[in-house]
Amino acid sequence: MTGQTASKGAGAFKGIRPVGKPRSVGDAVYDALKVAITKGDLPPGQRLIEHQLSLRMRTSRIPIREAIKKLEKDGLVEKLHKRGFVVKSVTKTEIEETFGIRAVLESYAAYLATERLTDVLREGLENTVQAYRDALENDDIERMMSANAQFHEMIYKASGSEKLYTLINNFRDFISRYRKTLLTTRDFAKMSLEDHIRMLEAMNERDKEKVEELVKKHILRGKEIIIREMEAGRLI
Repeated sequence: MTGQTASKGAGAFKGIRPVGKPRSVGDAVYDALKVAITKGDLPPGQRLIEHQLSLRMRTSRIPIREAIKKLEKDGLVEKLHKRGFVVKSVTKTEIEETFGIRAVLESYAAYLATERLTDVLREGLENTVQAYRDALENDDIERMMSANAQFHEMIYKASGSEKLYTLINNFRDFISRYRKTLLTTRDFAKMSLEDHIRMLEAMNERDKEKVEELVKKHILRGKEIIIREMEAGRLI
């Protein structure tokens, strides 16, 4: 392979970096590819070519191959009919089903978290709301994604239910890959901030039913935006 070809191939994998010297090369490759997929740096339909990834990540093909096999089991990549693997696309039915389940689970987590609201949790949620507001004002998508994830993560953990937390996390990777799409939709990004403020207000009022309903509407609105983007051909 020529240097020009290698450079061109490496450029196709945005967000992929050398793995360095981690605890296990195979685990590091898997983690890096998984993060790239869930963040959208490796979009649906992107081919995962072993020799290009090995050049980019400065490792042999063996850990690349092992990582791709694990990602296939996770449902994040799929095997092509002829040869190789691609980042898996998701159907409208899968989106509707997953967001519907998520709405039930996360709204219940918020209901439970409201019962267990503490000053520490309240302060943490307020801080993430402010971080999100600052990021929105500066069009900083990465910081918005981080603050948004932290807000919901705090609520999941505050539910006090390990089983519920585990169930919610089963859908984390599926949802994460669409977070950037949602937050780059300016209207939704603003509504998301308003939703978080209303959720926090309802939690402070100890209104469990209202919090539960707000979270459910918040998630289902995201589902409608994802489906709209998909049907308009702006999302694979």
